[in-house]
Amino acid sequence: MGLSGTTNISFFVLSIIDLLVSLSSVVTKVTYNSPFSGMKLPSGVPVSELGMGALFIFYPCLGCSAWITASLSIERCLCVCAPLKVKEILTSQKITFILLTIVAYQSVFIILLYVYPGPPYNIPNQWRALYFNCSFSFASFICFFLVLVSTTILVIRLRQNLEWRNEAAKQSNQTSGGSKERKAARCVVAICTIFIICFTPNITLFVMSLLYPKFTVYDPYLGNLKKLMYALSSLLQVLSSAFNIVVYYSMGTKYREVFTALFCRKRVKQGY
Repeated sequence: MGLSGTTNISFFVLSIIDLLVSLSSVVTKVTYNSPFSGMKLPSGVPVSELGMGALFIFYPCLGCSAWITASLSIERCLCVCAPLKVKEILTSQKITFILLTIVAYQSVFIILLYVYPGPPYNIPNQWRALYFNCSFSFASFICFFLVLVSTTILVIRLRQNLEWRNEAAKQSNQTSGGSKERKAARCVVAICTIFIICFTPNITLFVMSLLYPKFTVYDPYLGNLKKLMYALSSLLQVLSSAFNIVVYYSMGTKYREVFTALFCRKRVKQGY
C-alpha cells in the first residue's frame, strides 16, 4: 500500500506493534498455564521462562500502541482543524522520527524494569515500580486523555464540516480527496474508540492506586480485587490490539482490496 502518507506510516507501525502484542500475549498465557508450565526445555530451563521473556516484548509494545494511537488521533485532529498547515507541521520525516523515539523510549524503560535490583528480594522494589509507572502506567494515562480529547474534537469538527464537505464533493477532483480524508478520519475515530474502551479499566486501576496507595495485590482485603481488575485490563488491552485489523478491513477499501488479493486469491479467481 506504500508509505507515502503520514497516516500510512503510523498505521504500518501500529499493525506491527499490534502483532507483537498479540503474539507475546499468546506465548505468555500458554507457557504460564498447564501442561506447559510444568515442562522444561532441553537445557533444563522451565518453559514458563519463555513467558517471562515474552513480557520484554509485551509491555514495551503495549506502551508503543498507546503512544501511536495518541499520535494518530492528534494527527487526524490537526488534519480537520488545520487542513492547510498540517502538511507543513507533520511531515513523513517528523512522523518517522516520533515513532522511532516512542520505540526507543519504551525499550529503555522496559530494560530498566528488568534490571537486577539487588537486595532485599522479598519486598517490592521502589525503583522497579517507578520504572513501570514511567514506561507504562503513567504513559498510558497521558495517552488515554490525549486520545479522549483529540477524538472528541475530531468527531465534533467532522460533524460541523459535514455539510461543507458534501458541497465540496460535487466536483470530481475534490470527491476523491475529501472522501479519502473522511475515511481516514473515521478509521482513526474507530481505533481510538476501541482504545478508550479497552484502556479504561487500566486507567481506573492506575487512578485508584494513586488515590489509595494501599490498593495493592498484597492488601489482605483488596488484593483479590486488584488482581481481578489487572487481569481484566490486560485482557482488554490485548483485545484492543487484536481487533484493530477488523477496523482496517471493514473501513479501508484499499486495505481490503490488497488483503483479498494477497490472502484470498482462490476466491478472487473464482469470482467471489
